[in-house]
Amino acid sequence: MEIKINNKTIDWIPNKLLIAGFTGRNQEEIKAHIQELKEIGIPEPDEIPAIYHLSPSLLTTKSEIFAINQESSGEIEYILLHIGDEWYVGLGSDHTDRELEKVSFAKSKQVCAKPISKEYWNLSSVSEIWDTLKIKSWVTLDGKAEIYQEGTLENLLHPTDLLNILTNRGYDLENTVLFCGTLPIINGDFIYGDRFRAEIINPQTKEKIHLDYHITFSKTQK
Repeated sequence: MEIKINNKTIDWIPNKLLIAGFTGRNQEEIKAHIQELKEIGIPEPDEIPAIYHLSPSLLTTKSEIFAINQESSGEIEYILLHIGDEWYVGLGSDHTDRELEKVSFAKSKQVCAKPISKEYWNLSSVSEIWDTLKIKSWVTLDGKAEIYQEGTLENLLHPTDLLNILTNRGYDLENTVLFCGTLPIINGDFIYGDRFRAEIINPQTKEKIHLDYHITFSKTQK
């Protein structure tokens, strides 16, 4: 795939795609969230953070994806790319089939494409101001865009901590794309829209990385 790092376009082929779940820094909130998910039929993970292994072929920088069910939705995540000896940060959407999620958390992630941004920053260039970085997402339904998620990265595990956890578990992270967790939905309810838009903002430089894609449904659930 073609991606842009520091305004330079490169061709890159990732070897692995890992999705990290339940990566909030407040573990009490994480436990409460897991209980809420159990109440609506979503199984409890075996370990926290949970790590899901997916095919890197699911990754896309295209502006459109296809979903089997209308009950699917995106969620903003900061993502890390390991290229050469460096880590880079950008945006991704862990688009998920919410009906299948009630049956299998892992399978619900495997049936949806994973849109990622085309632009990336060196992780080292923002590490000192990491907690001030802001992320936002919007969902468009019936032509109306609604703010969906918003917050700073201080609410999620720091990349160094997350990478240390994976290293301690024995993961080989060379040429890996790592989705690093998401923020709560503002109103608490999934919105099954046909467009998902997100951005990460450096408040010091005002630089932004954008993610924007449309969803086409192959089957509409009534």
